[in-house]
Amino acid sequence: MYDPAVRKGLKRMGGTVNRSLEAISALRLAAKRLHEAMERWTESFGLTESRLQILTYLYFSPDHQMPLGELAEAQNLVPRTVTGLIDNLERDGLVRRVPDPSDRRSVRAQLTRAGLARVETMSQDASERQAEGTGALNTAQLVELRHLCLLLVQHLDRIEGED
Repeated sequence: MYDPAVRKGLKRMGGTVNRSLEAISALRLAAKRLHEAMERWTESFGLTESRLQILTYLYFSPDHQMPLGELAEAQNLVPRTVTGLIDNLERDGLVRRVPDPSDRRSVRAQLTRAGLARVETMSQDASERQAEGTGALNTAQLVELRHLCLLLVQHLDRIEGED
């Protein structure tokens, strides 16, 4: 179980099998497929994955609202990108902009009733889809997958902090 194109490329360049490279390649392939599946699924609800992430952050925030700057920071996006996403969600009636009572210069995004209903409708279907997507793995494998992914993230955070 590996990406055959990577193994062929390594052999062609005179390299030996590199398990670390194959593991990362497999992880990237899995992530790509998950992203593609997520995009198809969110499109069936009239959204993009990025717009759904905004709705999800708002859904789990107090009063279903957050300052736009915090949304950008939480998703590691530039403020201009979040502004565009909010523009589209506002146009679709899923989000509205409201003034920030604690900072007159700041604007918050807040879920509308339609936005709240959309997230709740999608929630059950999302759980079913995720279960389908991981159906080939047993409980112990899911726990191990989660653990390995978090170890990788932790290690990457550590080495990036050293730079």
